[in-house]
Amino acid sequence: MYLRYSLIPLGICAALAGCPAPASPIDTTPTTTAPTTSTPIPTKPGDYAARGELAVGHSVHSVARDGSDELIVKAWYPADAEGLGEIDYLVSLQLLGFPSDPMPFFGAAHLDAEPLPGPFPLVVLSHGFSGNPEWYLDLAEHLASRGFVVLAPEHVELDWQLDVVAASATRPLDVSDTLDFAADGPLATVTDTERVAVVGHSYGGYTALAAAGARIDTGALARRCETVTDPFIGAFFCDPFLAGEADLADALGLDDVPTGLWPSLEDDRVDAIVPIAGDAYLFGDEGLASVRVPALMIGGTADTGTPWTWGADQAFDGVGSTWRGLVGLEGGEHMLPITHCDNMPWTAALPKGYADLFCADPAWDKDAAHAVIHHVTTAFLRQELSDDAAAAAALDPAELDAPELHVVVARSN
Repeated sequence: MYLRYSLIPLGICAALAGCPAPASPIDTTPTTTAPTTSTPIPTKPGDYAARGELAVGHSVHSVARDGSDELIVKAWYPADAEGLGEIDYLVSLQLLGFPSDPMPFFGAAHLDAEPLPGPFPLVVLSHGFSGNPEWYLDLAEHLASRGFVVLAPEHVELDWQLDVVAASATRPLDVSDTLDFAADGPLATVTDTERVAVVGHSYGGYTALAAAGARIDTGALARRCETVTDPFIGAFFCDPFLAGEADLADALGLDDVPTGLWPSLEDDRVDAIVPIAGDAYLFGDEGLASVRVPALMIGGTADTGTPWTWGADQAFDGVGSTWRGLVGLEGGEHMLPITHCDNMPWTAALPKGYADLFCADPAWDKDAAHAVIHHVTTAFLRQELSDDAAAAAALDPAELDAPELHVVVARSN
């Protein structure tokens, strides 16, 4: 997850050596009253934008792995929260130039609340590069309130230029390890691991595509990059991968750099995916065609972090899914899915140019954008994981007809 402005990625400046820290110290003490977000918004039937009626529990788990560091998995789930207060998350950010002290995120979940019986369909939530799951607390809490167990692995990475090649190999493995945890961990009895989706933003969208079977094709990327004149595209989408082919092959345990399509990183337990502003360029059209599960692509049409034609639109055109959908937020930028800055009080201390990367969008109010993203994501997941006819009807382009949305749905046998 990264941003174009002044070639500053998320991680604030992950690609710039010697990146300066913010101009003033960041106060980790909350400076505003946490907003009340737990009251469901009255809505009409078939509208999935509003938070659901179920209370949401939250827990954090450390998962041991053979031969590598433990994996932190953060969980949101339908819960019995009677008598429990809402959570303030404290998060150690994976952002260059920021203090190591945990930062507060205001949420509306309930720490370690007792799970409801279930079993509930499972959503693996993959955060953007150098992010944290809590950046997406609105989406995670929303899905849990609508009857899903959400498990979010915390991918370990910091600097795009140094870490993205290795992350391209390890992120799909994090998804698989999270699915193993879902089957054997403390939430196993309330989680239906036969109904699984992966939702991811930015490089989490790459992760969702890879977990669903998309195959890396550096040859196709090289051919596309031959005509690239944009320095951002070259620096972030071309150079790290084309110069790092041998490192990527090594990270995947391959003896040589493959010619043509690379081996699949698919986990066949994945039934559906939702890449949001997801990086698709590393796969090429042939690599994307290996995706067969239903897929809903979402993105801002003016995204400069993962441009529309390198992300959501490319993925929609390329996947071989029998059901595929594309929802474009006209004029929207890259950071629309993350939580409100009111929920991240420390952003108030950032220099304005930095804060705007998280807090502002040139075309969309955050509430309106979240309403669209939450509505179509929830409806799609209910359609695919719960065979919900009303949810399927809510995804009809005629139901989503609005000048600020670009909607395409395609079905094939």
